[in-house]
Amino acid sequence: MTLSTHILALLIGLVYPTYLYIIYKKTNNQIKKDDYDRLKDYKQTIFIFWLQTCLIIVNLFIDKSEQLNFFPTFNTFGIIMSILILVFIGLQIYTSKIPTIEKAQSVIERMKGNYYYLPKSKQEFIWFNFLSLSAGICEEIIFRLFMFSYFLENTNLILAFALTNIIFALTHISSTKENIIGAFILGLLFTAIYYFSNNIWLAIILHIAIDVSIGYMGYYAYKLKKDNN
Repeated sequence: MTLSTHILALLIGLVYPTYLYIIYKKTNNQIKKDDYDRLKDYKQTIFIFWLQTCLIIVNLFIDKSEQLNFFPTFNTFGIIMSILILVFIGLQIYTSKIPTIEKAQSVIERMKGNYYYLPKSKQEFIWFNFLSLSAGICEEIIFRLFMFSYFLENTNLILAFALTNIIFALTHISSTKENIIGAFILGLLFTAIYYFSNNIWLAIILHIAIDVSIGYMGYYAYKLKKDNN
């Protein structure tokens, strides 16, 4: 493992969460005051995701001893998880429908911790889907393929699980404490899926499905409430 890998792990594991911690209050206040800042933050976040992902890929060519497994494989666990993820996506599609103003209000109340960050216009909705796609791909490469593998090589399995997902949760500092805990739990799930299936794409698909569903429900709950006012 080369010096570049250690530096990259330090940037992602320490510098990135620290940067988010420093700016998150100011960013949140700006978004709550100005819709333009919400769209701006979507674009900036997408850029940061892909920048880190590109650095990881470039590092592969520098640290030739490190090989990240991008290729899908299917063992028994992976096949079972594939079926469960497809069922989950079907349920998400079914339950994401918001036919009444009462349900819209319920969705808004349930998402009150991060509702301000969810899309409120068609343009924001499109960019939020790009953000969801980027988060699913990039965060799984960053945290599962790279950071988890890094900690696994330098510590042990339990610490690798814990440290990877503590950092993952801290990068969601802009959300409420409940959502940070939720991010930690989801991170453990994504890591377990990757570790036991040896298939990063299962974690990516599930991650994207969850984020897209949240954006969809937030946008259409807002739209229905606005249309009924």
